[in-house]
Amino acid sequence: MEKTQKKIALFVDCENISSKWAEKIFESLLEIGDICIKKAYGDWRSDLIKPWHEILSLYSMEPIHVVSGNHNKNTSSGGKNSCDIKLSIDVMNCIYDGIVDCIVIASSDSDFVPLAQEIRKKGIQAIGFGELKTREEYQKAFTSFEFLKQDDDNLKSNKALKRMLKRAIDENSDGSGRASLANIGNWIKANYSQSAKSYGKNTWSEIFKVLCEDFKLTRNENDVIFAEYLCW
Repeated sequence: MEKTQKKIALFVDCENISSKWAEKIFESLLEIGDICIKKAYGDWRSDLIKPWHEILSLYSMEPIHVVSGNHNKNTSSGGKNSCDIKLSIDVMNCIYDGIVDCIVIASSDSDFVPLAQEIRKKGIQAIGFGELKTREEYQKAFTSFEFLKQDDDNLKSNKALKRMLKRAIDENSDGSGRASLANIGNWIKANYSQSAKSYGKNTWSEIFKVLCEDFKLTRNENDVIFAEYLCW
């Protein structure tokens, strides 16, 4: 039987990512496959990550307790490396188990750059989620990276998104320098494990309309919508 869904392993640095983004993360990932591993890391004695407690139950996440010696402080900096190390070890074990197609790290911590690179080196898609504070080199370490906030201004300034769309058009061009939105969407899902919802929109058409200074949409006589990129 042909495999239609990717198997996904999700690793969340709860001391670095707000619980308010949980729904967006899960909605985006369910668009591309089955999340068969869901692990959440932190010192679960800490008041800082108490909002995650409800999320653990809601999404059946496995809490991984990392003792930081910091649970009575008002900062998450203490014991930070302990959480990073445990998460990294579990990711490496997941890589060598060979049971998933995608490994997802939800964190804005650029210390995970080598880990993301190692995932890709082993031929597994590496997907990152992070807040707007995320450094650019960290974003580029992943196969694809999704910001945990999107508005039209963010889309217009997202160079990685524009490069991905340009490549999708090139790979699916009908010979006229344009490609159908259906083919673009399917290609991005297969190669980057992303959908329009990853960028806060319901359709790729909505995204192209926001990026109208860089891309153009046209519709043929059969009501098929095509996209092409303008001169960059």
